[in-house]
Amino acid sequence: MLGPELVEFIESPVMILFATRDEAGRPMIGRGSGVRVDRQSGHLHFLASRSQWPRAVGEALVGRPIATTYVRATDYKACQIKGRILEAGPADEAHRARGEAYVAEQLARMMALGVTRMQLSSTLSDQDLVCLTIEPQAIFEQTPGPGAGRRLTPEAAA
Repeated sequence: MLGPELVEFIESPVMILFATRDEAGRPMIGRGSGVRVDRQSGHLHFLASRSQWPRAVGEALVGRPIATTYVRATDYKACQIKGRILEAGPADEAHRARGEAYVAEQLARMMALGVTRMQLSSTLSDQDLVCLTIEPQAIFEQTPGPGAGRRLTPEAAA
């Protein structure tokens, strides 16, 4: 479902957000700590900090829907991928290393844009990482402007 340009975009150093919901439909939001696309299955291996976002991660249960949003800070190019959670559990060593590298790179990039480490400390963490395996089901344009919210086909999601 995800074309090569979209994969490259979401795996690049973009800001990552996610949203889950509880059984009553109340939304829970958090910030992701990295993502990798499995080239064989097309599934996302999405990282988030359980200690930083306990409610959002706590509602990230197998079978439930999830929305992930990817935003490039320099120009606010953005897309959202909605899907279903297939697996959820503690990040393994390789995923933890990926999460640590993502957070370090995000800190450097955002500080270069004038955001302070203190401002980022409440939203960005590589501690207590969980890995959510997500099956993508729909892609949406989220770049501000007239196309925001438009459903994209895999070919148009670049």
